[in-house]
Amino acid sequence: MYRLSGVVKKVDYTATAANSSAISDHVRFIRVYATTDCFITINNPAVTATTAATPIAAKDYEVFKVTEGQIVSAIRAASDGSLYISELTE
Repeated sequence: MYRLSGVVKKVDYTATAANSSAISDHVRFIRVYATTDCFITINNPAVTATTAATPIAAKDYEVFKVTEGQIVSAIRAASDGSLYISELTE
């Protein structure tokens, strides 16, 4: 079971990809929630998201395993939106 750590990063994306700040030390999982359909990448160093990246459906959430220092990049599918990245603890 995961718990919210209280750290939430917000990335506002458009037709141009936007990047988050680095994932905090000791964080191994994140939960992402998008306000509109988008595409994301999670990498270190940052890799700019494109429409060929992993799709995220609007108003749903996904949990991903990460390592500290990784960057989340997001780009819209059709409409501008925001991606909320919640850092989780175990």
